[in-house]
Amino acid sequence: MTSHTKKWKNAQVQELQQLADQYSIISIASLQNFPGALAKELRKKLQGQAVIKVTKTRILKKALENSKHDVSSLNEHIVGSIAVIFSEINPFELYSLLKKNSVSMSAKAGLIAPNDILIPAGDTGLPPGPALSDLKAAGLKTIMQGPTISIAEDKIVAKKGEVITPEVSGALSKLGIKPIKVRLSITSALENGQLFLGNVLNIDIDTVRQNFAEAARNAFNIAIEAVYFTTETIPVLITKGYKNAKAVALEASILNSATIGDVLTKANAQASVLKAKIPNAISEEPTVKGEKSAEEPVKEKSAEEPVKEEKIAEKKEEAKLAEEKKE
Repeated sequence: MTSHTKKWKNAQVQELQQLADQYSIISIASLQNFPGALAKELRKKLQGQAVIKVTKTRILKKALENSKHDVSSLNEHIVGSIAVIFSEINPFELYSLLKKNSVSMSAKAGLIAPNDILIPAGDTGLPPGPALSDLKAAGLKTIMQGPTISIAEDKIVAKKGEVITPEVSGALSKLGIKPIKVRLSITSALENGQLFLGNVLNIDIDTVRQNFAEAARNAFNIAIEAVYFTTETIPVLITKGYKNAKAVALEASILNSATIGDVLTKANAQASVLKAKIPNAISEEPTVKGEKSAEEPVKEKSAEEPVKEEKIAEKKEEAKLAEEKKE
């Protein structure tokens, strides 16, 4: 080892150690298939918030071992082509930030498909000729519609984890499809001795916030139903209790400062309705058959009527006796 190389390594170790002591969060990111141009853009965006360094694994391990951090849990994740990110940004937020700053690139032959690569059906805009052969070589069903080639149906040309073939790469290039999303992917992060792996950090922050908000609403509703007193529920429970007590008092017509206005209003409304119905009830009261109307005068019998009736009865009796004698 030349003295020049040794000095360079020592300088690297010292710089990385100082950065590790300066920042509380250390993240390891994979550089596999990661373009150098994107690294420059990320450095600019994270300036003042984080420092990205590309280094060798042995140098980084030595620097971290000499730092104030306990990196025993992180060491096994420092493998391959990596970059180290020193920051004060929460690991979850940093992962999300890097995830948003991804770029699309062509699928080169020999790369591993990070996800299923789909070519959708539709007009390609390509004229017949060599392009037709390239598309068929990738396993696509093609038809001619007018002067251009169309793909008859959707086709997954490479499944996640498969090697992208030259034929698939050529077809994707012809169609202008860049299916590979490239970003600086955090594989692990150390914060105050706590290790977070990349699959744990890969969350949707907006969805998590919505879930927390929904959980808070549900907890609040349960606390209200259970009459559980907290700083948040006390005002609602007092208001609810007041309304319930007032409703019971109104139903029982209990007069107090809170109910008297409502009770009088209710009584006044009932009286108004009753007053409106009384005249109609009197004018529409039916007369029972056989009864005389209250307005019709009662005809009184005169003093002569009983005498006349007696005379009529005597004449009837005399006539009856006369008939019996004739017989």
